[in-house]
Order: sequence, then C-alpha cells, then structure tokens
Amino acid sequence: MAPSAMRRLYQTVTRAEQRRDEIEMQGINRILSPLVPPRAQPAPRTTTKLTARTGFRSILCPIDFSDRSRLALRYAAALARRSQGRLLVLYVNDPLLIAAAGIALHDRTLATRNLGELRRFVQTTVSPAATEQSRFAEVVTTGKPVHEIMKAAKRRRCDLIVMGTHGLTGADKLLLGSTTHGVLQRTSVPILAIPGEHAGSPRASAPGPSWPGRIIAAVELDRRAKRDARAAVAVARSLDAAVMLVHVIRELSSPPWLSKQLGASERTQIAHAQAALDALAGGLRRQAAIETRVWLGKVPRDIAKLAAAERAGLVIMTLRTPREWFGPGRGSLSFEVLSQVTTPVLALPG
Repeated sequence: MAPSAMRRLYQTVTRAEQRRDEIEMQGINRILSPLVPPRAQPAPRTTTKLTARTGFRSILCPIDFSDRSRLALRYAAALARRSQGRLLVLYVNDPLLIAAAGIALHDRTLATRNLGELRRFVQTTVSPAATEQSRFAEVVTTGKPVHEIMKAAKRRRCDLIVMGTHGLTGADKLLLGSTTHGVLQRTSVPILAIPGEHAGSPRASAPGPSWPGRIIAAVELDRRAKRDARAAVAVARSLDAAVMLVHVIRELSSPPWLSKQLGASERTQIAHAQAALDALAGGLRRQAAIETRVWLGKVPRDIAKLAAAERAGLVIMTLRTPREWFGPGRGSLSFEVLSQVTTPVLALPG
C-alpha cells in the first residue's frame, strides 16, 4: 500500500477511535453526574488586583521551620519589599502533637512558645532591611495545614501564597508534598511554590536583586488562552521581567513504523499553534518583552528542560478545574512541573 494511502487510513481510523471515546465518556458523565452534589461556588474575592504598578501587596507564607520554608520566606520577603506590601508568616500546629505534649509533658504553653520560635525564625532568615521596608506579622494556629492556610489567606485578604515544597511524586508526594498539592487544588489566589532539592540537581537559590529576569509561561490554546496570556504578562510587568509564552502539543504514542509518516501532520499542528500563540502575543508586546515557542512533547518534562536551558527565574502555570470525571485533577499538572524543575513555579487560579 502506498504511503499516502496508509497515512489516510491511519488518520481515518484514529479519528473514528477518538470520536468513539468521546461518545463513551460523554455517556459516562451523563450517567454519573446526578450522583455528585453540585460544587459550591467560591466566595467573591476581595483581594487586591495584580497590576504592573502594585505587584503583590498582601502575601502569606506558611512555614514549617525547614530549609525549604526558609527559602520560601526569602522569596516572600523579596516580593513584599518590592511592592512595599505586608507579609504574614504562618505556622500551623498539629492538634494531635499539641494534645500529646500537653498530656505527656504537662505543658499547655507549647502553642504559645511556638510563636516565639516563629519570630526568631523570621529574624534569622530575613534581613533587617527587608523587615524595615515591609510590614511583617507572625501567626501561630492549630489545625489541618491546608484548611488553616486557606482560612488565613481569606481572612487577611492575601493576593499571593508563597510556600516551599519537596517537589516529589509518588509515595514521597503523599507524605511530604500533600500540603502544597492540597493548596493548589483549593486556592483562589496565586501560589508561588519554591521547589526543593531534586536528585542530581541543585536546589533553587535565593532571589537576587534582578530576579526573575526571565519568565516561562505555559499557555493552553483554548477559549481561556487570551486571559491566561494577559495574566502572565501582568506578572512579568510587575516583576520587570521578559516573558516567553510557550505551548506544548501533547505527544501521542505511536508505533515506530508510523513515526516518519506522522511528520507532516505534526508540522501542521505546530505551525497552527505557533500562529495562534503569535496572535496572542501580538496584542501584548506593548506591555512587556515577549517571545513565543511551540513544540511537540510532554508538558512537565519539556517545560523543565526549557526553564533550565533559558535560565528562567520563574515558571508560570494556570490552574484548570477539571470538567470531566476522568483526567488530572486541579493543580496536578502544576505539581508535576514543580516536581521536575529547580525554578519557582507560580500557579495562577483559573
């Protein structure tokens, strides 16, 4: 069979299989949707809107006294100093440990003493110059970390949460990264996640005066692409940084004998996506220095490689709420990127 005929046959079969899968998934969603209670609508946000002039003005930084949270606090302090905003440093006590200490040690003042430890932690982490230029506050509370972080962000009307993470996956993620992942799933404000040390890679460094310098912003080319690109450019302007808008076309697995025959189709996809991304950037270039790039591959892996190659100081992702039963949950893709980069990741709520 001629190569052109084989290509047409493959494309016809592929489209038929995709259509069949779409019909099956739509049927499953219609059957299961009555069994799930409707999602509660998030409360209206009353936080300060990010602009090129103000930046982030009210920042929350949860810490756990580890080196990764010390690094996150330095990033939070740097951002607060730039915008002359306020910074709330939060520590969440484990209620079980507090109760156990009270019973075993006859010590009912552990939670109170943790506030003193928190203040010393801030004083040894942040320079006096940074504390003079920003308004700092320390709070100790008791409860589940994700719930207490979200409650503090809402009560203090924070417009950014900065937190460290181990950036791990699998079983390690369940033990060490669950708080970051939980906040990504529930947040209505941006999250700046500072990755921990990865195997074979150095940990993220403290922010310098010119941080971030260069930003990589991942963009999905759908109906929300324009809004996402504008948000990324607004962040770049507030940080006085250049931005590269990137789109990764998800690579599909195919038999080795079809790899060459799919080349023309892949090139067409890339060309169409590049044109769409350039159109998005065209209306925003007056606001910031913008580059665009499109390629075929895997999102977390290739964004991590690009960030390293371009020496980017920040990666921006957009949190998307899943609309179907199956597929990755909200924040999963951002956490996967975070698990592979040594660059801070800013997750913007959709």
